[in-house]
Amino acid sequence: MTLTWRDLTSRRRARVPAVRGALARPRLQTVMEAARVLLLVAPAGYGKTTALAGSMAGGAHAWLTLDADDADPQVLAAGLALAAEGLPGGAEVAGLLDAGASPRRVAARVADLLDACGGLLVLDEAQHLSAECGGGGAVGDLLRELLGGGLPGTTAGRLALLSRVPLALPELARLDAAGEVTRLGTAELAFTRQEVGGLLRAGGLHPADAEVRLAHTVTEGWPIAVRFLAQAATQGRVQLAALADLDGGEAQLGTLFAYLASEVLGPLDPALRAVLTRGSLFEELTPELAREVLDEPDGAALLEALANGGTFLTRSDHLAGSESAVYRAHPLLRAHLRTGLYSTEIEALASRGAAYFERTGRPRRALAAHLLSGDTARAAALLSVYGAGWLDQGRAGLIERSLGRLPRAVWTPELHALAGDALRLSSRYGEALAEYEQATPLLRALGQVQVALDTVQPDAAWEALDVATTLAPDSPILRRMRAENLLNAGRLPEALALEPSLRDGARAALRSGDLERALELALAAARGEAGGARAAQNHREGLLLASFVHALRGESAQAAENARAGLAEGERLESPFVRSLALARLGHAGMTAGDLDGARASYEDALMLAQRVSGRLRVEPLMGLASLAGRAGDSAQAMRLKTEALAQTGGDGYMAGLLHLAAALGVQESGNTDGPGLDAALTAFQTCGDAFGMACVALARFAADGSGDLEAAHAAARYPFLLARRGLLSPVSSSSGRARLLAQLAHAHPELQLALLPIARQLGYLHLPQPDQTPGFRVQISVLGRVSVTRSHETRARDWGRARARDLLALLAVHDAGLAREAAQEALFPGADPGVGERNFRVTLHALGQVLEEGAASGMFLERGDWIRLKPGPDLCIDLHAARTLLDTQTGDTGRLQGLLALPGRIADSDLSDVQNEAQRYAARLPDALAAEAELALDGGNTELAVRAAERALALDSAHESAAHALMRTWHALGQAVAARRVYDQLFSALDELGLEPLPKTRALGGHGVVISSRTLR
Repeated sequence: MTLTWRDLTSRRRARVPAVRGALARPRLQTVMEAARVLLLVAPAGYGKTTALAGSMAGGAHAWLTLDADDADPQVLAAGLALAAEGLPGGAEVAGLLDAGASPRRVAARVADLLDACGGLLVLDEAQHLSAECGGGGAVGDLLRELLGGGLPGTTAGRLALLSRVPLALPELARLDAAGEVTRLGTAELAFTRQEVGGLLRAGGLHPADAEVRLAHTVTEGWPIAVRFLAQAATQGRVQLAALADLDGGEAQLGTLFAYLASEVLGPLDPALRAVLTRGSLFEELTPELAREVLDEPDGAALLEALANGGTFLTRSDHLAGSESAVYRAHPLLRAHLRTGLYSTEIEALASRGAAYFERTGRPRRALAAHLLSGDTARAAALLSVYGAGWLDQGRAGLIERSLGRLPRAVWTPELHALAGDALRLSSRYGEALAEYEQATPLLRALGQVQVALDTVQPDAAWEALDVATTLAPDSPILRRMRAENLLNAGRLPEALALEPSLRDGARAALRSGDLERALELALAAARGEAGGARAAQNHREGLLLASFVHALRGESAQAAENARAGLAEGERLESPFVRSLALARLGHAGMTAGDLDGARASYEDALMLAQRVSGRLRVEPLMGLASLAGRAGDSAQAMRLKTEALAQTGGDGYMAGLLHLAAALGVQESGNTDGPGLDAALTAFQTCGDAFGMACVALARFAADGSGDLEAAHAAARYPFLLARRGLLSPVSSSSGRARLLAQLAHAHPELQLALLPIARQLGYLHLPQPDQTPGFRVQISVLGRVSVTRSHETRARDWGRARARDLLALLAVHDAGLAREAAQEALFPGADPGVGERNFRVTLHALGQVLEEGAASGMFLERGDWIRLKPGPDLCIDLHAARTLLDTQTGDTGRLQGLLALPGRIADSDLSDVQNEAQRYAARLPDALAAEAELALDGGNTELAVRAAERALALDSAHESAAHALMRTWHALGQAVAARRVYDQLFSALDELGLEPLPKTRALGGHGVVISSRTLR
């Protein structure tokens, strides 16, 4: 019987593996889709196949799972022929084999097909291509063909290699050097904590944050381990909350990974297996530990051999003060291995390990070993000595796990206090108070005070402070606690008198009204917090304090940046308190930026998260929602939300002042007033001594009814940003409204004009405006796209009294300096009888004035007389003028490209020749500017912006050769030759319609008659 090439392989190996229930992983998806050549290298169980197969729903692709037989080029070529059947024109490959073509020619044809369709070929189990597995040689020739000859930029096809071991393939060298190879390993393939939570929830579970953290910790993100865990938890075989410690006694996951015995451990040498099994009791192994605890004189060689296996041990940095390498096994592997040890052997080895760790000064490792050995008394002693320090490093989970393995019978009152501290730092305040109840009287009182301080509930601390003071009357710690509670209560002068050092803290500076110093101190604190090993500081978090101050100062971008960074810190610290507060601060940033919908969403998220933590934590989001309700005109709802928030302040007078003020300002925005609210805010700020709060109230009162102009003027002079920018507590949200207040204050108090002048300049005025020069609203004129007039205090564009008024507006907009009355009249009413034309023009001019200046002084925005012109300024903006300014700026200036991308593509249609001429100039300048930005972005390595700019230019002008040239260069830089040719073809058609043809340099980029690849010649 004669064998054919089809007998050499199996169609099953050319099928994309079925993936069911795979978790979407956008962070990997993005990287994999952008890769020209992708290498996924990781041991078994890391989900290489699942990750890639799950991302192949669309696009042309082919899959081939290799085995040892593929070291033969004929077998590999047969597999490629079957895999290629799913590509456009893929049947041709089988035809080549039927005709007796060589394997190399088959591989070249597969590469051509991939190139033509931009498709993806996946070679799974690619370790069989390496020389160690019998590959190399002729197989290397096939691989070189699939890679486009190993030449960068020669193919638009893509190749993915999935391997269990690192691949040393010379065929990849040139592509690797050119940056066309993307490598993903165990670090990238491991599940993040968020992905672990997503997989658990996909199984119908509702894990708490702490359970997700534990699941991620015990699996270390190992995908197969996470999937087994999720399955077991869904079936009820494992309780997520009980995953606290795989090292403690019976490991409930040990039986879930029976496959480890064959898949991971395999036929290990007995000596290697022995050191791995006995060493599984310890989180870290060193040659010294192997020698002194495990009685392995050759421990260094054994550990290194296991590390070189790539699965059993990983080598990490040296321990502090040690020159030895440190080795770690995966926690689940260790748990599995421990099941093969007798309890007596575990106790003996753990006891020796504990002594070794204590002797070498590693108390945390000693604690774990004592717990394994059953020496609970010594473990309790170590916890009592070192527990507080570990908590300062943010190791609350370590304390909880360790205490959980100690019988409650051996707990001392001090350990109950330590448990309370750990629970408090995890924002579990109710459980913390219950543990403090079982501590000594002094520790109980101190714990109760600390909970009140952490949650800013001063009323809850006074009684416990008094008790603690009777037990430790001269304690400096208690004196500082009392002073901080006074600060929290809004009694700043008393707090500073008791503890002057509080003056050096950001919160004291904030509550006294020294915002500049508060910001400086908060940012300094944040630099010491970010990324470090520490406990969450709750309301004292430097990033979140800085975010709040930025919001007060009207610096919305910085406020949002710090809030997001604080949110990331809260997630890193696993603190729901910090996360909720960060979301509230993100809401404040949104309010400051004018993003009211975004602010509302952030406040609602913060409120939902606060529900499970502390009532006090609900105050700030409720404050924001009360302000939003007031702005929407729902004064009753604003009052209900404020009342609810006041009930949660716990005696914090400063926070009460903020609540009254924010709610009153929201009501004022809708045109109503809340005098009692402003009175209550002023009383609270006066008690606290907060100069900034009192200044905010003074300006709010002046904005409401014009009263207290002197106090308001001094407030603006001291805190100019309250009028210069839209801040969280500014008296008016619109810049025009704040300009009007400024003009009124400057007019009433000329002696303060010099101090107020910088505010005017920040608002866009060269000089302090007069009250009749500030209408209190802003007018936006648009002639790009369509002609319209909108005003900041109205919800829709204004109606036109006469159609010719719209034409006159467009005419004046294209003439920056205006034009003579006769010229404007002739443009609008050409050839009309002079009397008729004059009358029609007068009516048209009056109609335009009504559209622009209703509610403002006549002549504020429109100059009438022999010369007609618009008068742009801070209160009148013309989009065409802003577009011209942007077009005139230097290519590459910060923000220019983003601004150009946002510009409308044309000036509104008009029958006026001056407007038509300007429209032609604009239509030419915009794509020119975009093409120049595309070239600059590409030269700077920013291919994404280059593509956006060039594609936008071509959308405006399909025959714009400079833009096409930039876009083709970009696609070539990304290895997308097919996309570059597509751009060329479109440009050629557009130029051909104009009777033109591309320049030689453009033809070269399009691949016409310039370069012929070696593969094409073959």
